[in-house]
Amino acid sequence: MSRFVRLLTMFAMMFVAVVSVTAEDLRAHRERYTRFQERYEAEIMKLIAWCKENGLATEAEKTRALNSTPTAEDRAYIGILPQEVQIKNPDAYMSRKSAAQGTRKNKEKATEETPQKEWERRFSRLQLQASNQLFKLSQSAMEDGHATYAFELLMRTLEENPDHTAARKILGYEQVDGLWLSPFEKQQARKNVYHPKFGWLPPKHVERYENGERFFKGKWISPEQDAAIHFDIENGWTVETPHFTVVTNHSLAVAVHIGEEVEVLYRVWKQFFLRFFATDAQLKALFDGKTASATSGIEPGMGTNGKHRVFFFRNQENYVKYLSERYPQVAQSCGIYIIEDRTSYFFAGENFDRATMFHEVTHQLFNELRPIPRNARAFDLTKCPNFWMIEGISTYMESLHDEGNYHVIGGFDTPRLLAARIRYTKDNFYIPLEELSALNTAEFQTHPQMVRLYSQSSGLMQFLLHADEGQYRDGVSDILRDIYTGKSVKNTIPRRLGRSFEELDAEYGKYISRNQEELKQWEME
Repeated sequence: MSRFVRLLTMFAMMFVAVVSVTAEDLRAHRERYTRFQERYEAEIMKLIAWCKENGLATEAEKTRALNSTPTAEDRAYIGILPQEVQIKNPDAYMSRKSAAQGTRKNKEKATEETPQKEWERRFSRLQLQASNQLFKLSQSAMEDGHATYAFELLMRTLEENPDHTAARKILGYEQVDGLWLSPFEKQQARKNVYHPKFGWLPPKHVERYENGERFFKGKWISPEQDAAIHFDIENGWTVETPHFTVVTNHSLAVAVHIGEEVEVLYRVWKQFFLRFFATDAQLKALFDGKTASATSGIEPGMGTNGKHRVFFFRNQENYVKYLSERYPQVAQSCGIYIIEDRTSYFFAGENFDRATMFHEVTHQLFNELRPIPRNARAFDLTKCPNFWMIEGISTYMESLHDEGNYHVIGGFDTPRLLAARIRYTKDNFYIPLEELSALNTAEFQTHPQMVRLYSQSSGLMQFLLHADEGQYRDGVSDILRDIYTGKSVKNTIPRRLGRSFEELDAEYGKYISRNQEELKQWEME
């Protein structure tokens, strides 16, 4: 064996050892969280018992609902944050000593309280203490470089206390007049109010809008006049959101709705893939409460005016007419992101597909928010290997939906995963990961089994993001960053994940082959 080969082998072994240690470290952080859960559950049971002793049945049930975040090994639950401040003076709960501590002053205070008031105090105190402990766990996870898990714990922090100031600050919110607002919302709120149908309006305009009038260039006009003015997409209604500019010739209400939808996608995407465009050092600084921007030192390739642009046509005919001269195949699509335009295009009607919108806007976010080092040389993304990752992550984001108080993403029973499972277990279709990873854009999209490759890519992405409690999630962000900055090579995946192609093939096979009984009724063409 040559000296070069020995050195190469030694380096590979050292890299695998580092990845192994990192995986062990992540498990240690998860074990700390499990111990926290056990302690928290014990305190909850104590409060429930106290409620029963004092005849507070309703309060006992509310207490039982604490620490009840849904969990599933095949999907992620991200709490939907309320905009309104929930606790007007949280410090009042945290600064008061429990009556059980025995001082005369607190004993006297306890006798003055009704059982209902005492429960409120104990309940809030329990939540606030839990949120502070969770925040410390999230900071510890970030300090050790587990960005995705740290954000998972950050969202758990906000489930227990939506008003946790430090956690809200990390997500970019500031408390203003009893509301948690983003910088964009704070700026808008100085002169406007948010209407769920019409978006941001001056307060004096709200009633007239609700009565059917519209304001255009200093004059009040009828809805019919308004529709005529915005008949063409180039003169369409334009709605600004914190991160998007939405243009449509359908209606103002639809523009507002589409803006809300893509903003949800953005929030979930950012929490999953912040590591994609921010370094570990930047993320640690963010969690330490430092004022420096989490993206300082890099230049995200944003869309027009610093925002991502979305065009939404009133029907499919408009959509095809607008784009077909440049893209003759567009008639076969339900939506498209065009890199050269830095714009995503969709249309209303029975063929509108929300999943396609999430798919294409995911492409947009990865393209337009990729870190661009100053003076970086140009590269052709279409010629890079690992193209399946680009489509895999976009098909994964198609699964985003809401369940109660949570945004939910992933799932073993989504249409894409169902197809991947059937094709692997019943059709015996699987392209080895090494062979799949060698394909660039053109090779993937002209492959004779392209449709099946999309299913497999979706299955592989679900596996990488959820198998073994998400141990590969940060690695996925690292790989995607390599792809979108021109650093991806054929062996990027095993290098980043610390597993050989063959090991990943075997792990995926076990993962995707679970619960085969569910597939008996299904067949794929």
